[in-house]
Amino acid sequence: MQGATTVGAMWNPSLYIGSILADSEDRVSILPPRIKESMPSPEPKPGEAGWLYRVLEPYYSRECVDNVMKAMMSGQISSGASWPRKLAEEICRLYNVPVALPTSSGASALHVALLACDLGPEDHVLIPSFTMVAVANMVKMVGARPLYCDSAEGSLNPGCEQLLQKATPRTKAVILCHTYGVACKDIEKIAALCKEKGWWLLEDICEAMGTRADNGALVGTFGDFAVASLYANKPITAGDGGWVHAREAKHHDRLKSLINHGFDPAYHFLHFETAPNAKMNGLGAAFVCSQVKMLPEIMQHRARVAAWYREELAGIDGLSCLEQRTHDAPWVFGVETKDRQTRDRLREHLATRRIETRNYFYCLHLEPVNFYGADVGSYDILLPQAEHIAQVGFYLPTHSFLERSDIAYITSVIREFYACGKEVATPPRENGWADDERAKLLRPESATGAEQ
Repeated sequence: MQGATTVGAMWNPSLYIGSILADSEDRVSILPPRIKESMPSPEPKPGEAGWLYRVLEPYYSRECVDNVMKAMMSGQISSGASWPRKLAEEICRLYNVPVALPTSSGASALHVALLACDLGPEDHVLIPSFTMVAVANMVKMVGARPLYCDSAEGSLNPGCEQLLQKATPRTKAVILCHTYGVACKDIEKIAALCKEKGWWLLEDICEAMGTRADNGALVGTFGDFAVASLYANKPITAGDGGWVHAREAKHHDRLKSLINHGFDPAYHFLHFETAPNAKMNGLGAAFVCSQVKMLPEIMQHRARVAAWYREELAGIDGLSCLEQRTHDAPWVFGVETKDRQTRDRLREHLATRRIETRNYFYCLHLEPVNFYGADVGSYDILLPQAEHIAQVGFYLPTHSFLERSDIAYITSVIREFYACGKEVATPPRENGWADDERAKLLRPESATGAEQ
């Protein structure tokens, strides 16, 4: 078996470009100039000491751990256990919907929701270009075609105008993402538009669970379906996982079948359609179940973090904060610089102080997969607003362990970069501080509320 390899001949390089191009430079050298000139720079590194402030931190309580132990001791560990059903009840209660089903991820939840819309190869789905790649991937996986829409002026999300600019006679569905936990400002108008046109409306609330629209309603209650992620970086988490919920009870049986290989409730091993295995296991459901009731308090803390950032960053020439809606409690807090070069230099500066950041999303219509894959040519589309914010924006540490003093320190480093503040003080935290805070939550006598 000497010389054996698990990498065989690749019929399509989009499957894994790294398998045929060993050097990272080779991977981009053959891309069109439009992609190469806009692709993100290498990520800043913190040095040997590591990050002092991570962008996001998992947040959970002692009750989560206790529930996992209960599940293990009682054998309630699979998707067929009681915990996924309990989680579904909590979601239905929070969103006031009749149907909710836990899934293995936010992406699998979207896959199932799209399957429930009965989309086919000739169907078009309007999606934001400025969002996470899973949205486009799931549309392609059901055989439909994503049509990439620009962001509205001054917004992270598309509005009605941007959707109508890309709509075709084959349009069957719209996916809205409430990117970074900022509610789409046109959500009510878009819901009405979809009803008028007969389009399905799917709300991707993977970054917006607990987020409220300008009218005060929870996002995820406007569309036919909503999907959420419970990945470790989300406000509440199962480590991995997600859910799909629907506003109408008629979707229950179909969704339940679609997340479970297309099983028929009447005939256990009789299948009438092809479907994935998208179920959540019992341990994950047990872990996150008690967190659902914590979400309103977690979002209140997110609102305080946003207010602290806005106050501390006010008045810096050449720096703006992310879009602010009526209910301002974003999942992550972003800033936008005057140009890409400034953004990259500011991120490097923050990294020298061991503050982790993340670039805004790279626009989906510019992704290299559109050069290697079936959508070749879509990278020639011009979406100026989305492309601009993708080039100048990044987000800062935003999680439930942060206090006012942390935000003051992080923003003082930013002011240092712009030479418009006092000398940066000693960090208020030491290595491992977030783990220490998490450990306090896991003590048997600990409270379950968010940090003040």
